Parts: sequence; C-alpha cells; structure tokens
Amino acid sequence: MNMHTAIRRAVAAAGLLAAIILIGGCGSGGIRGAGATLPADEDSSAFADRLSSQEVVTQNDAMRGVVMLLDGEDRYTTFQQRAHGLRDRGVVDASWDLDADAPVTRGQYAYMIHQAAGLPDCVMTALLGPSQRYCLRELQYRGVMVSGAPYAVINGLEYVSVLRRADEYKRTGKVPDRAGHIEDL
Repeated sequence: MNMHTAIRRAVAAAGLLAAIILIGGCGSGGIRGAGATLPADEDSSAFADRLSSQEVVTQNDAMRGVVMLLDGEDRYTTFQQRAHGLRDRGVVDASWDLDADAPVTRGQYAYMIHQAAGLPDCVMTALLGPSQRYCLRELQYRGVMVSGAPYAVINGLEYVSVLRRADEYKRTGKVPDRAGHIEDL
C-alpha cells in the first residue's frame, strides 16, 4: 500500500466517523442510581462535616455541594433530580455517564465548580468550550485546586476546601489561598 492510499483510507475513516457522530449525535449520558437519596434536611455545615472525613466523594454528594454553592441549599430529593437540574444549568455536561455511587473525578468536580462559580475562562476554555481537563488546569492555576490528574478521585477534605474557595470567589470575586488569605484574580 502506498502513501496516497493510506491517506485516502484514513480520510475516509475519519469522514465515516464524523458522519456517524453527526447522524447519531453525541448522545446524552445515562444516569444510574437515579433514585439515590442523601440525608434529608442536611444544612451546609453538617454536609461539610460529613464529607470532610470521607476518603472518596460520590457523584451524588459532589452534586449536592454544587447545588448548595449555587442555591444556598439543596431542595432536590434524588440524584436524578440533582443531575437533571445541574445539566439544565450547564454545570454538568450532558454527555457524562453519571452514577450516584461512583466517585467523582477531579476533572468532573473542576468542571462543575468552574461552571457554578463563574470563574473566568482560560484561553483554551474560551476557544473550545469547557472541558474537565482545562477547567481543572484553570482551577489549579488560580489556586482553587491542588495539582493532580483529571481522572483521579477526590477525597472529602479536598472537596470541602475547593467548595469553600469557590464560595468565597462567588461572594467576593477573590480566591483565598491555602492559608486563608484572599487574593484578587
């Protein structure tokens, strides 16, 4: 096979893949554990206290915290309600496969925090739209999150710290550093 034939086959395969995506759409992610619930009447202090000692934060808990960041409270009773509510607001990407009991990844959490707190876009996010990778990089650059891979899970203590910094930014436009000092963005 010569070089031109290989290039033609590669272009044809790419065209076929693009057609499949356009015809079928990118799809929307599924939701497993839709009926999963969390402790009722849990205020933000009790929520932060419960999560801070967890080794892994579930997607259900992660979304509850983001809803509290946005609305001050979580009026949803199930994971499905939370997921749909955050998808409708653009805080959770519609293509994600969600599972109430699955651990939230650093990339997913960074995406949700970036969208919910209204942090400024970096160049790549402004050009390509938000992604887990670039939202995480932006939050790391701004000192909201510590470094780590987007696919790694997040523990409760880091989750609560990030949520606190995002809340401070949402209220003041400034991000506190790890010592609690507030800096302008």
